[in-house]
Amino acid sequence: MQHSSDTIRIVHNKVPHRLRVYVPMVRWGPTYADFLVQTLLREGKAPGVFHAEASEVTGNVLIQYLPGTQCEEDILRLLEETAQRIETGNIPLLPKHKSPRLGKMMPGAFFTRELMVSIGGNIIAGVALALMLGA
Repeated sequence: MQHSSDTIRIVHNKVPHRLRVYVPMVRWGPTYADFLVQTLLREGKAPGVFHAEASEVTGNVLIQYLPGTQCEEDILRLLEETAQRIETGNIPLLPKHKSPRLGKMMPGAFFTRELMVSIGGNIIAGVALALMLGA
């Protein structure tokens, strides 16, 4: 399977049943990386994948799988399909996201919302800490 430099590609596959794959989306931020990893671990098409870990710094995803259940081509195909679904906003929502409006959001709006919640939480925590230290 050939991949261009801006798409998903194998970085390292010398250790049996372990792949390190470059996935450009992982560098976009922790929300994208987490969705990719969680979707991969919960995907019914990947029953043998028991570990997935993403690095935002490198853009790589480390995947470990059981022998005889998956092959490299299947995992690459699953990564590409999952990344495409996340990029287009066609992703299953996790149980912790209870708002029914999320399913109707435009692609990317969910991630913008998550970013705003994170920034707001950090601002509130900073103000609370400043008040405690100043008192």
